[in-house]
Amino acid sequence: MSNITLQDLINQGEDLLQKTKETPGYGFVPFKEFEEWKRIADVFLNNNYPNNQQSIDFHKLVQELNHRDIHCKRLLAILKAIDAVPPISKKEFDFELVLENLFERFHLVANQLKRRHNGRETLIIRDEYDVQDLLEALLKLFFTDVRPEEWCPSYAGSSKRMDFLLKNEGIIIEVKKTRDGLKDKEIGEQLIIDIANYKKHPDCKLLYCFVYDPDALIRNPRGIESDLSGDIDGLTVRVRVVPK
Repeated sequence: MSNITLQDLINQGEDLLQKTKETPGYGFVPFKEFEEWKRIADVFLNNNYPNNQQSIDFHKLVQELNHRDIHCKRLLAILKAIDAVPPISKKEFDFELVLENLFERFHLVANQLKRRHNGRETLIIRDEYDVQDLLEALLKLFFTDVRPEEWCPSYAGSSKRMDFLLKNEGIIIEVKKTRDGLKDKEIGEQLIIDIANYKKHPDCKLLYCFVYDPDALIRNPRGIESDLSGDIDGLTVRVRVVPK
């Protein structure tokens, strides 16, 4: 089963339909073979395309106690659709691209939350904690193990809590929000200290420093991104200032 492909499953489904046509009582798929095919296909989709809507639809159909050829055709149609337009598999999932898109659209989401139906209560981004709350909710759409406020090893005699650790991916996210007294110079100084702290964390392979600047207090956001991003003593650092 480990070497089975999507096309193998499609071919097996076609064979089941052909056997159905060639046997008396046309319309009913051979029970044991059909059940085994459904089970293997369901496991294959869950392993390769988890949380994809087509995989979910397939799993729901598998639960139905139905052995008619029309049921087999519906399952087969899902497999053929995935073969024609493959969804992103977990092996192809680009975590950095997901984070880049999430950070890029964060300001749009924050503004959209202000415009609720009939002026209902919502989340207004006033400080760093509000940024963390919204970002955590967005991260959980894509990542299964999001750990807020993990401790970092000490640096220069002090230790700090990181904002988020994506444990499975080895990614740490540090969140900043600009305000009066926390602009270019201060943000840069804080991030330099943060980077030194995170270099010691055993789970940190990639550090994202997300700076939310809704009031455009940073005069040169691209300069901060360029100066502080890069590979630093084995740690990959990405600084993103949003919006800009």
